[in-house]
Amino acid sequence: MDEIIVGKNSAKSPFEVDESDQNEMKQNIHKNIIFLQHFLDNGIISGISSLEKLESFDKNNDSDFHQKLQNHMKETHQEISDLIAKEKPDLIIIDNFLVYPCVAFGKIPWATLISSGPLCLFNSPELPPFMSGYPTNDRTGWKEFREKLESTSFARMRKLQDDLNQTFGYPCTKERGFIQKSPFMNIYGYPDELDYGDVIEIPENMVKIDTFARLEPEQFEFPAEFKAKLKPEDRLIYLSMGSMCAIDVELMKKLCRVLSQTPYKVIVSKGPAYDQYELPDNMWGKAFLPQTKILPMVDMVMTHGGNNTVTEAFMLGKPMLVMPMFGDQYDNAQRIAEKGYGLRINAHNCGETEMIECIEKLMNDKEIRDRCRKAAERIQSSNSKEKACIKIEQLVAKYAQS
Repeated sequence: MDEIIVGKNSAKSPFEVDESDQNEMKQNIHKNIIFLQHFLDNGIISGISSLEKLESFDKNNDSDFHQKLQNHMKETHQEISDLIAKEKPDLIIIDNFLVYPCVAFGKIPWATLISSGPLCLFNSPELPPFMSGYPTNDRTGWKEFREKLESTSFARMRKLQDDLNQTFGYPCTKERGFIQKSPFMNIYGYPDELDYGDVIEIPENMVKIDTFARLEPEQFEFPAEFKAKLKPEDRLIYLSMGSMCAIDVELMKKLCRVLSQTPYKVIVSKGPAYDQYELPDNMWGKAFLPQTKILPMVDMVMTHGGNNTVTEAFMLGKPMLVMPMFGDQYDNAQRIAEKGYGLRINAHNCGETEMIECIEKLMNDKEIRDRCRKAAERIQSSNSKEKACIKIEQLVAKYAQS
């Protein structure tokens, strides 16, 4: 019988807060609210450029997001090593920026599973730098960004992986990029229409799934109060800046203010600061929403560009207004814009009139909407998940015979 093994402690979140923080966070349901505040304080969630935001990656900073991941991996490394010895799996799949040394240097094949956009996997000179959001057809700024990326973010990740390796007596990593790629298989979720196969040849050990999301058979039921406001001709917009970017209350207020000036009804995923702002009359929302159940019901999506939201909306044929803040969000936003599936703006710096014009275009541009619909039809019949499973089985069979 096939089994999936998950370690008891390794499955826990590394972002539990200290007991001393609890009083400060009683009025907010999100236990990482204080941690998220750092993203505001250091300018990650702001209107400055992607190049400027690289400054936040200090390779000697031991209190950031990735450091917490490394600490967690140090604490659970022995458990993982013991599990491997006991269960003797045929394949190990890792969804993390870093890799347990006992896996990377072990004898069992392993695969990297990434939930971000794929640009971090390719690291090709023919593609714009990861996290830049630069266009594929204009190399202006590529060199400067790549050099800065190498000395900040990439250097930080190498330092963390090297320290993790050395803690358990393993050599330093040879990986030069942001993520530890597997020599066996790397799995990512990204639709063909946005992928980079039009620029480079995708390596054979890369396995693409159009989206990790599944179609939800159940339709979402709006609360009676909001349902009473809906008319048959009403069109819906879904606004989500993700659980991290929605910590910017002033930005959320601005977006809601703009949307209140449109003739549309709006569903808002309010995020961890849900109790710090009110929604206008044409809106309804909660701190967190079942996104995959709501997306089929809306006409367009306003998003920060996180890979989950992007691929889920894309699967359902929804045009997107993307407002990136950090990381792969920039790359997703640029790719959506340059391939004609939506628009990209700087949410902090964009004027309200311009934002409304973008919304109106995406709600009414037949060419964009038809393009999105056709992509959704292809994805829903592509069987990309099944094809990926076949490749995983082939990998297992190959090394079982060796």
